[in-house]
Amino acid sequence: MNVPTTYIDVTYDTARTAFTAQKLLDDIRKYPIIACDFEVAIRYTKQQKEQWQLLLDSTNLSKVDRAFYESKLQATALDHPSHCTLTHCSIATSDNRSYVFILDNSSITNYILNYLTSTTQKQVWHNASYDFRHLYYHTGKFPYDFEDTQILAKTLINHVNTFKAKTGLKELAGHMYGSWGISSDNFDLEHMYDEHVLKYAAIDSAATMWLWNYINAECDTIDSNLDKQLTLDWEAPY
Repeated sequence: MNVPTTYIDVTYDTARTAFTAQKLLDDIRKYPIIACDFEVAIRYTKQQKEQWQLLLDSTNLSKVDRAFYESKLQATALDHPSHCTLTHCSIATSDNRSYVFILDNSSITNYILNYLTSTTQKQVWHNASYDFRHLYYHTGKFPYDFEDTQILAKTLINHVNTFKAKTGLKELAGHMYGSWGISSDNFDLEHMYDEHVLKYAAIDSAATMWLWNYINAECDTIDSNLDKQLTLDWEAPY
């Protein structure tokens, strides 16, 4: 794998309304393959958490009520979708072009979710099992045509030494985009409009598209070499 001298610079547009989203999707629909990614945050505000903590500290709650508030306080973005809210959906049409939809109202959220579950374009996701939990929770549907680059990568670089078989997106594409990760503190409702969060979301989908193209190129090379070898083996004896 060749390491570039400069990182890929991702450009992106954003949308916060269903009307603007429709205009961006008109461009996106021109492409046969798109790469997608969700950003997710805990739906509870800081004020709510403080209030629930006070209840836990100062009252004699029943066992059921205590478990109820504790589950909310301990929830993370990796927990059940009922504890979370979708904050962004990024869609890339190439390894350097993305569209970031800010899902801060039901109108644009429903519009994007309907698009993802109705379009016949091939969708590429990295670790789709995480994103699809949220997609299915909200719509009861999955995309028509999709691929998971993490599963594809795992089948190609599987190794008994787990350190040599890491398939995180940043581990696989970090040499192309740099260290674009941001602090987990930024994944809350208060930071969903921050420029660095939007950029992060844009790079996530663009990097997924880069990985998809890279895996396919490598597989084509392997197939080509295999075909040549099989041809030589077949013809050589005669």
